[in-house]
Amino acid sequence: MSTTPHHKGALDGSTIVSVENDPTGEKYVKKMVIKPTALDVTWGNDPRYWSIDKIGGAISLHQVSWLEVSGAFDNSALDKVNAKLDYSNNYSLKFRVRMKADAFGWSGCPVYLLVKHAVDNKFKWKKVDLSRLTAGMVVDIPESPDKHIFRPPADKLIFGLFEIWRGRWKGGLEILQVIIERDQQ
Repeated sequence: MSTTPHHKGALDGSTIVSVENDPTGEKYVKKMVIKPTALDVTWGNDPRYWSIDKIGGAISLHQVSWLEVSGAFDNSALDKVNAKLDYSNNYSLKFRVRMKADAFGWSGCPVYLLVKHAVDNKFKWKKVDLSRLTAGMVVDIPESPDKHIFRPPADKLIFGLFEIWRGRWKGGLEILQVIIERDQQ
């Protein structure tokens, strides 16, 4: 058993679903799908708050007042899974999620997707209202066509999903995948 209440993820062969490289022969990622078990989850090792399916890769939120799920992968971690990012191109960040039928606490409690942007070396935030999601449906957030576009920094890919400001209990969210895809615009 872990001595910390938080889940520490790692990007490796068991946590990467797929890496689709550019078909033109370039060695850059066109699309990368990551299991949420690769992410750091605050309170993730405490079964009162989260269930983490280490085989299937999904993570299920029972209840938290502090939602913090993040990933920070340096070039050596990305190289291990053949996921070289093209730092001259933009990418989009999406979380594939599903709300359970017994979800609660999301009304008036938006979540924020965060990603570090290389152009100004600052974090870009995107607000998402999960209270509108239909229970049982798998949805990518942000929903199309509202993309969360960024240019990755050359040293480390940093992103996450947060709701840490309201101090209200919320639950019933399943995080199924994280998708990072080169923007075609």
